[in-house]
Amino acid sequence: MAKVKVRRTHREELPGVVVLRDAVAGSGSQILDLNMEIDPDLNHLITHDPDGFMSAVDRDETLGYGSAFIRSRQWFLSQLWILPQHQGHGAGEALLSKLLNYGENSRAREFFALVPPAGSIQALLISHGFKSVVPVFRLRLSADKAEDPAGAMARLLPAKEASQELLARQAQGDVDRIDRIARNISRETDHLYWLKERSGRAVFVRQGARVAAYGYGGPHQVGPVSGTTQDAAMCALGHAMQMALEASPEQDITIHMPASFVPALQALLDSGATIEATSLLYGRNLTSTFDRVVFGNLTLP
Repeated sequence: MAKVKVRRTHREELPGVVVLRDAVAGSGSQILDLNMEIDPDLNHLITHDPDGFMSAVDRDETLGYGSAFIRSRQWFLSQLWILPQHQGHGAGEALLSKLLNYGENSRAREFFALVPPAGSIQALLISHGFKSVVPVFRLRLSADKAEDPAGAMARLLPAKEASQELLARQAQGDVDRIDRIARNISRETDHLYWLKERSGRAVFVRQGARVAAYGYGGPHQVGPVSGTTQDAAMCALGHAMQMALEASPEQDITIHMPASFVPALQALLDSGATIEATSLLYGRNLTSTFDRVVFGNLTLP
């Protein structure tokens, strides 16, 4: 194989990227349809972080693809995959190096990757100074099993729906404060995306005199949830689950839960949640413990 080259991926290439990604994962159609609906999270990211989308190529053949985005001074590896027949020949190393350069040139200080438990990608991250932080479980609950824990958690503290407040940008100060305490980031563009593009509803939880947590729920996902305390985050999670149930009453609920958020994890497992899959969170210079957050999904955690 010739020397691997890495170049920027353009928006019009996303349909082909998604087809190849799903083929690697063993899911989805392998028929390229240029009019297909693109993963809305990818579309959102390429709109705001176009320099973080990279393709590894050999002449005219695509070997793999990676994407990363930056919020505040924190770099996130959103996706990284290599076609099976090209694995082990340097394409993954070339892609990750370029994506890390993008973060370093953007003056990122913290680096974050949420990856499947494949040994190859873990070894690649470790070789670049990343350390294992915590497992992240994909939990699933049926609608009937989700109602009781959602209600119990939602009653922990006072809360109110805040969707319209966020859209009017009156509450952005509270959201930024919670994000910085829980995750050390600021991400206004993502909050507007979850509300407008993903049709999510948001809730604010108060603890004492201050807003202490927020949570999103809707037809597409439970989360993200973030809080300054675990009790506040658990309450926000309960409301997020309730909003997801109201949007899709018969649909199972999926939650991406860091293992470090122990009280919420235990409550859901005790209620009959099953662990469907495990991802691994790796970091470099990370300061967050992820003990009071729930990720919305793995592409835009």
